Amino acid sequence: MRVFVKDYLLPLIFLVVFWFALWLITPPVREHLNAMNIFAVFLLLIPFLLVALHFVGKTLERYGYSREDVRRLPEIIEKTHGRLYLPKEVFNIIGDAIIFWGLFAWVLLATGDPIMGLLSGIAMFAEIFAFFVLLVSMVIWVIIFPHSLYRLFTGREPDRDFLIEIPIKQNLIYMAILVAVRLIALHSNYSAGDDFIGKMIAFGRKTELVTLLLELSGLNVLFGIVGLYGSRKSRKLTALALIIIVALQLWVAWRIVFG
Repeated sequence: MRVFVKDYLLPLIFLVVFWFALWLITPPVREHLNAMNIFAVFLLLIPFLLVALHFVGKTLERYGYSREDVRRLPEIIEKTHGRLYLPKEVFNIIGDAIIFWGLFAWVLLATGDPIMGLLSGIAMFAEIFAFFVLLVSMVIWVIIFPHSLYRLFTGREPDRDFLIEIPIKQNLIYMAILVAVRLIALHSNYSAGDDFIGKMIAFGRKTELVTLLLELSGLNVLFGIVGLYGSRKSRKLTALALIIIVALQLWVAWRIVFG
């Protein structure tokens, strides 16, 4: 258990302590630090960790374990440390959950009002995740696209897990968030402003930007579908279609960033 505690558990605990220290030295947050708010913030950590453990379970399945093996996580990390990338993946998943929790808690504490803090935190993450459509495209360009072309040119089909998980599943989640932000912005009486909710409303009302992000999201899904089923007909035509889709993605992304 020494490796698990020293290399994995202690850094995660330090990350939680880091957030708490950051709240103490930030005036708007420090003003609202009291026993009740601190209790609420650390209670909020539980759902973030539960979501992280869900993804840890999926990661374990990719390495031949079952989701129930999450209970044996310390033992598995001890056995695979230095031999597999699994411990690093698990550490990154839980670490990301704590980072997102810290950001969410920051907004809640800075607002002072638990209800407005919760709504502001949701608004902040909704806007961030709506832009993750662009992040999915970047993953496609840097990792999935070259890997798929290599497999096609060597007589194999593109990796199905890659194509299903990122261009389709994850992209559809972020697209749903984007659509939700757009609908809320159009049908809400809340004024656009400098607060987190106002910024989300302002973003959702930018018709051209939202339209471009939806176009990019559609191209991401199309990339996944073509990669999954096109190679069954013709690998060369599939490779050509993927190149065209990526070129269109780059054009749309250019308009988003510089347009």
